[in-house]
Amino acid sequence: MRTALALPIAATAAISFAACSGATDPQMVDSGSWYRSGFRWAHDGNPFESEHFIVYSDAASQEARRKLAEIGEALLVELKEDFGITGDTLFVWPAGQSKIHMYTYRDHYEQGWGGWSYYGGLLIFSLDHPIRDTSLANYTRVVKHELMHTIEGLIKGSDNPNLVDVWLTEGIAEYVAGGTQSISPVATLAELDELVARFGELNPIAMHQYNYPNIPNVGTYYYVMFELAVRYLLDPVGGGQAKYGIRDIYLDARNAIPFASSFEENLGHNLGEFEEQFFDLIRGYLK
Repeated sequence: MRTALALPIAATAAISFAACSGATDPQMVDSGSWYRSGFRWAHDGNPFESEHFIVYSDAASQEARRKLAEIGEALLVELKEDFGITGDTLFVWPAGQSKIHMYTYRDHYEQGWGGWSYYGGLLIFSLDHPIRDTSLANYTRVVKHELMHTIEGLIKGSDNPNLVDVWLTEGIAEYVAGGTQSISPVATLAELDELVARFGELNPIAMHQYNYPNIPNVGTYYYVMFELAVRYLLDPVGGGQAKYGIRDIYLDARNAIPFASSFEENLGHNLGEFEEQFFDLIRGYLK
């Protein structure tokens, strides 16, 4: 899974953070499920556990951990209901896990992102991060974006991001979160034209894997366009499809069914035609 490109922590040159490591601090635990994704961030060995989550941290307060677990529990209920997921029967857990892991970091500073998802869990800045610069509402949106990625991975039973096209993976996460970008979701034809004038007519459906063009801020454009593509597919006045279809694409990915075939079967569009007709469909939809 990949990062939400929101900037929920204010960039500042006045504060620097050293990476925590159990190798240098014997009081820290130098392991965690997130290490599988290359994040060698030790934790203090004092996680907060709720019904469906275990919240680890380097230095966040217990209250910040408890609140994050509370947010996670509420969002998990919403997302399971939206996608027709009963209990945990559709989830394939990584070895040794039966709950979602969340690492909420306080002694790290990651410029350019606030949350990151991986197979079986997610990382998110702590509510008591010393340079947090966002509202609780935006914090919750970032958690929801990343949790959607985590649910996708658990249904697919895999951390392979290429089983499902990136535009759908990021688009549904942005859609359910209500947007996490500095640019608001596109609501009018004028806003679409302004975005295209700024970045060019870059077709989001052509983005099958994580290989963004080297253009300043282009990730912001793509996240907004991914959300718009998914919104069109799910809106009754657009494609009129159900969220259950996206859940079933994840299940197909688990069973090695190619994305293009699964997309057509579950969301009612030929993938090549959807890409070719995208801007005409979206301009008609926004009118």
